[in-house]
Amino acid sequence: MSHFNQDEPSIDWPALAREVGALTEKGESGGSDLARRAIVQLLGEEALRAAVDHYVAGKPGSELARSVLWQLQPAVAMERCVELARSQGDSDTRSIAVELLRVVADARGLAWAAEFMQDADLGVQVWAAGIVDQLLWSRQAEPAACAELLSTMEAHSNPEVRHRAEFIRTYLAERAAAE
Repeated sequence: MSHFNQDEPSIDWPALAREVGALTEKGESGGSDLARRAIVQLLGEEALRAAVDHYVAGKPGSELARSVLWQLQPAVAMERCVELARSQGDSDTRSIAVELLRVVADARGLAWAAEFMQDADLGVQVWAAGIVDQLLWSRQAEPAACAELLSTMEAHSNPEVRHRAEFIRTYLAERAAAE
């Protein structure tokens, strides 16, 4: 549903606000999360899914697409990354999809990280460990929520995943000491 008025370059803000939950019978609210939802509505889910595909394909402008997706962290982009990572596609496509998921995922990414660390592809495994790293670094996940995953990473057969676990443990210790 477009919120653009075709007759003049404007947005139907009341309709958009109602759609994203910023305008209700109880009043009006704002904030970053509501703004992101509104931007997703303005761009459209198909455009964001296409941005994921564009990045994964490595087409010109892909880094800008990645940056936009990272900023917005839309659920539809997370879902598209997971679809591609679970696909029977080539190893590079699957690995790049998990690499992108690393920066577009919110805390829901922890479950996907656990899944993809069990993948047969070594690159997928490493980028799955990167999801845990990114969520902890950005404080979108708490260390306690990642404890089991970190233990799994420390015992993983992939030495790069084990190295990432060591890096994360060091970072978390330094962060705790500084707080």
